[in-house]
Amino acid sequence: MSRRDRDDFFWQGGADLNKLTEELSSFRPKLASKKSWEPLIDLTEETERLVLKAEIAGVKSEEIDLTYIPERHAIILRGHRVEDHDSEQDRVGVFQLEILVGEFEREVPLPTDIEVDMSLIRAIYRHGMLIVLIPKRSTASRQVVIETD
Repeated sequence: MSRRDRDDFFWQGGADLNKLTEELSSFRPKLASKKSWEPLIDLTEETERLVLKAEIAGVKSEEIDLTYIPERHAIILRGHRVEDHDSEQDRVGVFQLEILVGEFEREVPLPTDIEVDMSLIRAIYRHGMLIVLIPKRSTASRQVVIETD
């Protein structure tokens, strides 16, 4: 085997090893790689507001913390989902576990070109979905009514 063939063989092997490492590390369970998990979210725009939906089934409303960070123009959603221990007492095996439990946190950056009025924010929690209604700040001019004596 010539020196060039040997070098090509090692370079190709190294590239294959890198690719395999990347593929394997992307399949690690989230709990093994982070202290908390991130709920799935949707962020959509309507005419008058932004709508943030977070999928957090099984979380009690008192376990949810929602904060707006003006410096980052972002909403931070934090909370805690507890595992249902009642269903564990008779467990004799595990075949699949995909529902993440424990602390969760998700920072949701809002579009930088949309000003929001955080004083009018509303949040609704139903059927495992947190729906946050974030009104846009009105930039439309309004007719000023002049009162007379």
